[in-house]
Amino acid sequence: MDPTPKSAHQDAALTAISIMHRNPMYVSDRVFPNVPVPKQSDIFYKFLKAAWFRMAGKRGPGAKAGRSGYKVDTDTYKCLETAEGHPVPIELLNNADAALNPMAAAARFATNAVMLAKEYDVSTLVMNTSNWTTTDDVAAGWVGDTSSTFYADIIDKKETVRKLIGRYPNRLLIEAKTFKEVKKTPELLDRIKYTGTQGNPAEVTAQTLAALFELEEVLIGASIYTDAEETVAGEEWNAVDLWEVTATKGSALLYYAPMQPELEEPSAGYTFNWKGAAGDMAEQLESDVYRAVRRYYEEAEKQWVVECSEYYDPKITSADAGCLFYDTIVT
Repeated sequence: MDPTPKSAHQDAALTAISIMHRNPMYVSDRVFPNVPVPKQSDIFYKFLKAAWFRMAGKRGPGAKAGRSGYKVDTDTYKCLETAEGHPVPIELLNNADAALNPMAAAARFATNAVMLAKEYDVSTLVMNTSNWTTTDDVAAGWVGDTSSTFYADIIDKKETVRKLIGRYPNRLLIEAKTFKEVKKTPELLDRIKYTGTQGNPAEVTAQTLAALFELEEVLIGASIYTDAEETVAGEEWNAVDLWEVTATKGSALLYYAPMQPELEEPSAGYTFNWKGAAGDMAEQLESDVYRAVRRYYEEAEKQWVVECSEYYDPKITSADAGCLFYDTIVT
Protein backbone atom coordinates (compact mmCIF):
# COMPACT_ATOMS: atom_id res chain seq x y z
CA MET A 1 0.00 0.00 0.00
CA ASP A 2 1.33 3.41 -0.93
CA PRO A 3 2.03 5.75 2.01
CA THR A 4 -0.47 8.50 2.71
CA PRO A 5 0.19 11.88 4.34
CA LYS A 6 -1.16 10.43 7.58
CA SER A 7 1.08 7.35 7.61
CA ALA A 8 4.19 9.13 6.33
CA HIS A 9 4.41 11.67 9.14
CA GLN A 10 3.35 11.78 12.78
CA ASP A 11 3.31 15.28 14.27
CA ALA A 12 4.31 14.56 17.86
CA ALA A 13 4.48 18.25 18.77
CA LEU A 14 0.77 18.69 18.11
CA THR A 15 -0.17 16.55 21.11
CA ALA A 16 1.92 18.61 23.50
CA ILE A 17 0.52 21.86 22.19
CA SER A 18 -3.04 20.58 22.49
CA ILE A 19 -2.50 19.50 26.08
CA MET A 20 -0.91 22.79 27.11
CA HIS A 21 -3.44 25.08 25.45
CA ARG A 22 -5.68 26.70 28.04
CA ASN A 23 -7.28 30.12 27.92
CA PRO A 24 -6.80 31.45 31.48
CA MET A 25 -9.98 33.52 31.20
CA TYR A 26 -12.19 30.43 30.97
CA VAL A 27 -13.53 29.12 34.29
CA SER A 28 -16.36 26.80 33.20
CA ASP A 29 -14.25 23.70 33.92
CA ARG A 30 -13.88 24.86 37.53
CA VAL A 31 -17.32 26.26 38.40
CA PHE A 32 -18.94 22.88 39.10
CA PRO A 33 -17.24 19.54 39.79
CA ASN A 34 -16.90 17.32 36.73
CA VAL A 35 -18.71 13.99 36.94
CA PRO A 36 -17.44 11.27 34.56
CA VAL A 37 -20.35 9.17 33.31
CA PRO A 38 -20.31 5.84 31.44
CA LYS A 39 -23.38 6.60 29.31
CA GLN A 40 -24.29 9.62 27.22
CA SER A 41 -27.60 10.00 29.08
CA ASP A 42 -29.01 8.55 32.27
CA ILE A 43 -30.71 9.40 35.55
CA PHE A 44 -29.14 10.38 38.84
CA TYR A 45 -30.55 10.48 42.36
CA LYS A 46 -31.14 13.55 44.50
CA PHE A 47 -31.68 13.16 48.25
CA LEU A 48 -34.45 15.40 49.56
CA LYS A 49 -32.91 17.44 52.35
CA ALA A 50 -35.63 17.71 55.02
CA ALA A 51 -35.24 14.23 56.51
CA TRP A 52 -31.51 14.74 57.01
CA PHE A 53 -32.15 17.64 59.39
CA ARG A 54 -34.57 15.85 61.73
CA MET A 55 -33.28 14.62 65.09
CA ALA A 56 -33.55 11.20 66.65
CA GLY A 57 -35.93 10.89 69.61
CA LYS A 58 -35.44 9.54 73.12
CA ARG A 59 -36.11 5.85 73.80
CA GLY A 60 -37.44 4.45 77.05
CA PRO A 61 -36.37 1.14 78.63
CA GLY A 62 -37.49 -1.87 76.57
CA ALA A 63 -38.93 0.28 73.79
CA LYS A 64 -38.03 0.17 70.13
CA ALA A 65 -35.99 2.91 68.51
CA GLY A 66 -38.04 5.33 66.50
CA ARG A 67 -38.34 4.61 62.80
CA SER A 68 -37.78 7.18 60.11
CA GLY A 69 -36.32 7.43 56.63
CA TYR A 70 -35.43 9.69 53.79
CA LYS A 71 -36.77 10.26 50.31
CA VAL A 72 -35.01 10.54 46.99
CA ASP A 73 -35.90 12.15 43.71
CA THR A 74 -34.37 11.68 40.27
CA ASP A 75 -33.10 13.98 37.58
CA THR A 76 -31.57 13.32 34.19
CA TYR A 77 -28.56 14.39 32.19
CA LYS A 78 -27.69 14.14 28.52
CA CYS A 79 -24.20 14.94 27.33
CA LEU A 80 -24.45 16.62 23.94
CA GLU A 81 -21.38 17.00 21.77
CA THR A 82 -19.85 20.40 21.09
CA ALA A 83 -17.30 20.29 18.27
CA GLU A 84 -15.30 22.50 15.94
CA GLY A 85 -13.08 21.53 13.00
CA HIS A 86 -10.42 23.58 11.23
CA PRO A 87 -9.15 22.58 7.76
CA VAL A 88 -5.44 22.70 6.98
CA PRO A 89 -4.82 22.30 3.20
CA ILE A 90 -1.62 20.59 2.10
CA GLU A 91 -0.72 23.72 0.13
CA LEU A 92 -0.84 25.75 3.33
CA LEU A 93 1.41 23.29 5.15
CA ASN A 94 3.95 23.32 2.32
CA ASN A 95 4.00 27.12 2.02
CA ALA A 96 3.88 28.17 5.68
CA ASP A 97 6.82 30.13 7.09
CA ALA A 98 8.68 28.72 10.06
CA ALA A 99 7.03 31.26 12.34
CA LEU A 100 3.65 29.76 11.48
CA ASN A 101 2.63 26.28 12.51
CA PRO A 102 -0.71 25.63 10.79
CA MET A 103 -1.39 22.30 12.51
CA ALA A 104 -0.68 23.64 15.99
CA ALA A 105 -2.68 26.80 15.27
CA ALA A 106 -5.60 24.68 14.07
CA ALA A 107 -5.54 22.68 17.30
CA ARG A 108 -5.54 25.86 19.37
CA PHE A 109 -8.29 27.43 17.27
CA ALA A 110 -10.61 24.41 17.46
CA THR A 111 -9.96 23.89 21.17
CA ASN A 112 -10.63 27.53 21.96
CA ALA A 113 -13.94 27.42 20.07
CA VAL A 114 -15.14 24.44 22.10
CA MET A 115 -13.98 25.94 25.40
CA LEU A 116 -15.73 29.22 24.59
CA ALA A 117 -18.95 27.39 23.77
CA LYS A 118 -18.78 25.54 27.08
CA GLU A 119 -18.12 28.82 28.90
CA TYR A 120 -21.24 30.26 27.27
CA ASP A 121 -23.37 27.22 28.16
CA VAL A 122 -22.31 27.19 31.82
CA SER A 123 -22.57 30.96 32.25
CA THR A 124 -26.05 30.99 30.69
CA LEU A 125 -27.15 28.34 33.18
CA VAL A 126 -25.55 30.01 36.21
CA MET A 127 -26.53 33.60 35.40
CA ASN A 128 -30.27 32.85 35.39
CA THR A 129 -32.19 34.15 38.41
CA SER A 130 -34.91 31.52 37.98
CA ASN A 131 -32.38 28.75 38.70
CA TRP A 132 -31.64 29.86 42.28
CA THR A 133 -33.72 30.00 45.46
CA THR A 134 -31.89 33.11 46.67
CA THR A 135 -31.16 36.13 44.47
CA ASP A 136 -30.17 39.67 45.35
CA ASP A 137 -30.55 42.77 43.19
CA VAL A 138 -27.60 44.74 44.55
CA ALA A 139 -28.64 47.91 42.68
CA ALA A 140 -25.04 49.06 42.08
CA GLY A 141 -24.19 48.60 45.76
CA TRP A 142 -20.78 47.07 45.04
CA VAL A 143 -19.18 50.10 43.40
CA GLY A 144 -15.76 50.55 45.00
CA ASP A 145 -16.30 53.46 47.40
CA THR A 146 -17.15 53.95 51.07
CA SER A 147 -20.83 53.14 50.46
CA SER A 148 -20.11 49.64 49.11
CA THR A 149 -22.27 46.88 50.60
CA PHE A 150 -20.10 44.09 49.19
CA TYR A 151 -18.65 42.82 52.46
CA ALA A 152 -21.95 42.97 54.34
CA ASP A 153 -23.86 41.32 51.48
CA ILE A 154 -21.48 38.37 51.28
CA ILE A 155 -21.53 37.83 55.04
CA ASP A 156 -25.33 38.07 55.10
CA LYS A 157 -25.89 35.65 52.24
CA LYS A 158 -23.45 33.13 53.70
CA GLU A 159 -25.93 32.82 56.53
CA THR A 160 -28.86 32.60 54.12
CA VAL A 161 -27.30 29.66 52.28
CA ARG A 162 -26.32 27.97 55.56
CA LYS A 163 -29.94 28.01 56.71
CA LEU A 164 -31.01 26.38 53.45
CA ILE A 165 -28.46 23.55 53.16
CA GLY A 166 -26.87 23.25 56.60
CA ARG A 167 -23.41 24.39 55.58
CA TYR A 168 -21.67 27.57 54.53
CA PRO A 169 -20.99 28.31 50.87
CA ASN A 170 -17.36 27.67 49.95
CA ARG A 171 -17.01 29.35 46.55
CA LEU A 172 -17.53 32.75 44.98
CA LEU A 173 -17.71 33.40 41.25
CA ILE A 174 -17.44 37.12 40.56
CA GLU A 175 -17.66 38.87 37.19
CA ALA A 176 -14.53 40.79 36.11
CA LYS A 177 -15.91 44.35 36.07
CA THR A 178 -17.43 43.81 39.50
CA PHE A 179 -14.13 42.45 40.79
CA LYS A 180 -12.37 45.58 39.50
CA GLU A 181 -14.73 47.71 41.62
CA VAL A 182 -14.48 45.45 44.65
CA LYS A 183 -10.68 45.76 44.59
CA LYS A 184 -11.07 49.49 45.28
CA THR A 185 -13.46 49.12 48.24
CA PRO A 186 -12.00 51.03 51.24
CA GLU A 187 -13.54 48.60 53.75
CA LEU A 188 -11.80 45.61 52.15
CA LEU A 189 -8.49 47.44 51.86
CA ASP A 190 -8.72 48.37 55.53
CA ARG A 191 -9.39 44.76 56.54
CA ILE A 192 -6.36 43.40 54.71
CA LYS A 193 -3.92 46.32 55.14
CA TYR A 194 -1.77 44.46 57.68
CA THR A 195 -1.39 41.36 55.51
CA GLY A 196 1.20 42.94 53.20
CA THR A 197 4.89 43.71 53.53
CA GLN A 198 7.07 46.60 52.45
CA GLY A 199 8.08 44.81 49.28
CA ASN A 200 4.69 43.23 48.69
CA PRO A 201 1.89 45.60 49.78
CA ALA A 202 -1.57 44.28 50.59
CA GLU A 203 -3.86 43.96 47.58
CA VAL A 204 -7.36 42.64 47.06
CA THR A 205 -6.94 39.47 45.00
CA ALA A 206 -8.98 36.35 44.48
CA GLN A 207 -6.84 34.68 47.13
CA THR A 208 -7.27 37.44 49.73
CA LEU A 209 -11.05 37.44 49.15
CA ALA A 210 -11.12 33.69 49.71
CA ALA A 211 -9.19 34.06 52.96
CA LEU A 212 -11.28 37.03 54.12
CA PHE A 213 -14.60 35.23 53.64
CA GLU A 214 -13.34 31.76 54.60
CA LEU A 215 -13.97 30.35 51.13
CA GLU A 216 -12.10 27.56 49.38
CA GLU A 217 -12.01 29.31 46.01
CA VAL A 218 -12.82 32.61 44.31
CA LEU A 219 -13.19 32.52 40.52
CA ILE A 220 -13.06 35.61 38.30
CA GLY A 221 -15.44 35.41 35.34
CA ALA A 222 -13.58 37.48 32.76
CA SER A 223 -14.31 35.71 29.48
CA ILE A 224 -15.98 37.45 26.56
CA TYR A 225 -17.33 36.58 23.13
CA THR A 226 -18.34 38.63 20.12
CA ASP A 227 -21.95 38.59 18.95
CA ALA A 228 -21.18 40.59 15.80
CA GLU A 229 -22.25 38.87 12.59
CA GLU A 230 -19.30 37.42 10.69
CA THR A 231 -18.25 39.28 7.57
CA VAL A 232 -15.87 38.58 4.70
CA ALA A 233 -13.39 41.11 6.08
CA GLY A 234 -13.28 39.26 9.39
CA GLU A 235 -12.91 42.42 11.47
CA GLU A 236 -16.39 42.45 13.02
CA TRP A 237 -16.35 42.94 16.78
CA ASN A 238 -18.79 43.53 19.62
CA ALA A 239 -17.51 42.25 22.95
CA VAL A 240 -20.03 40.70 25.36
CA ASP A 241 -19.20 39.68 28.94
CA LEU A 242 -20.44 36.18 29.68
CA TRP A 243 -20.73 36.12 33.47
CA GLU A 244 -23.57 38.54 34.22
CA VAL A 245 -27.36 38.48 34.41
CA THR A 246 -27.86 41.85 32.73
CA ALA A 247 -25.39 43.06 30.13
CA THR A 248 -22.81 45.56 31.48
CA LYS A 249 -24.28 45.55 35.02
CA GLY A 250 -22.21 42.90 36.79
CA SER A 251 -23.03 39.72 38.75
CA ALA A 252 -21.64 37.21 41.23
CA LEU A 253 -22.57 33.76 42.55
CA LEU A 254 -21.90 32.71 46.14
CA TYR A 255 -22.40 28.95 46.38
CA TYR A 256 -21.47 25.59 47.81
CA ALA A 257 -19.94 22.83 45.73
CA PRO A 258 -17.44 20.16 46.81
CA MET A 259 -14.07 20.24 45.11
CA GLN A 260 -14.74 16.71 43.84
CA PRO A 261 -18.08 14.88 43.27
CA GLU A 262 -19.34 13.41 46.54
CA LEU A 263 -22.08 10.95 47.42
CA GLU A 264 -24.82 12.28 49.72
CA GLU A 265 -23.28 15.75 49.49
CA PRO A 266 -25.15 18.87 48.33
CA SER A 267 -23.74 20.77 45.38
CA ALA A 268 -25.06 23.79 43.57
CA GLY A 269 -24.27 22.00 40.34
CA TYR A 270 -22.33 19.35 38.49
CA THR A 271 -20.99 19.10 34.94
CA PHE A 272 -21.53 15.63 33.53
CA ASN A 273 -18.85 14.54 31.05
CA TRP A 274 -18.97 11.57 28.70
CA LYS A 275 -15.92 10.37 26.81
CA GLY A 276 -17.82 9.95 23.59
CA ALA A 277 -14.80 9.81 21.28
CA ALA A 278 -13.39 6.60 22.78
CA GLY A 279 -12.74 4.08 20.01
CA ASP A 280 -12.67 6.71 17.25
CA MET A 281 -10.45 5.54 14.40
CA ALA A 282 -9.13 9.05 13.69
CA GLU A 283 -5.74 9.97 15.09
CA GLN A 284 -6.42 10.99 18.69
CA LEU A 285 -4.59 13.97 20.16
CA GLU A 286 -6.30 14.35 23.52
CA SER A 287 -6.13 17.62 25.40
CA ASP A 288 -7.53 16.10 28.60
CA VAL A 289 -9.77 13.28 29.77
CA TYR A 290 -12.99 14.63 28.22
CA ARG A 291 -12.04 17.23 25.62
CA ALA A 292 -10.50 15.44 22.66
CA VAL A 293 -8.46 16.80 19.77
CA ARG A 294 -8.14 14.59 16.72
CA ARG A 295 -7.14 14.94 13.09
CA TYR A 296 -8.02 13.14 9.88
CA TYR A 297 -7.13 13.51 6.22
CA GLU A 298 -9.65 14.34 3.50
CA GLU A 299 -8.33 12.86 0.25
CA ALA A 300 -10.63 14.68 -2.16
CA GLU A 301 -9.90 18.10 -0.64
CA LYS A 302 -6.19 17.35 -0.07
CA GLN A 303 -6.38 18.71 3.45
CA TRP A 304 -6.11 17.74 7.06
CA VAL A 305 -8.96 18.57 9.43
CA VAL A 306 -8.04 19.22 13.06
CA GLU A 307 -11.11 18.83 15.25
CA CYS A 308 -11.85 19.38 18.94
CA SER A 309 -14.93 17.98 20.65
CA GLU A 310 -16.40 17.43 24.10
CA TYR A 311 -19.58 15.81 25.39
CA TYR A 312 -20.95 17.59 28.48
CA ASP A 313 -24.10 18.65 30.31
CA PRO A 314 -23.91 21.25 33.12
CA LYS A 315 -26.76 20.96 35.63
CA ILE A 316 -28.00 22.96 38.63
CA THR A 317 -28.48 20.19 41.19
CA SER A 318 -29.34 22.29 44.26
CA ALA A 319 -31.06 25.65 43.79
CA ASP A 320 -30.77 26.20 47.56
CA ALA A 321 -26.96 25.97 47.52
CA GLY A 322 -26.28 29.34 45.92
CA CYS A 323 -27.11 33.03 45.97
CA LEU A 324 -27.00 34.95 42.69
CA PHE A 325 -26.16 38.66 43.01
CA TYR A 326 -26.96 40.82 40.00
CA ASP A 327 -26.74 44.45 38.88
CA THR A 328 -23.77 44.71 41.18
CA ILE A 329 -22.17 47.84 39.69
CA VAL A 330 -24.90 49.46 37.55
CA THR A 331 -28.58 49.92 38.38
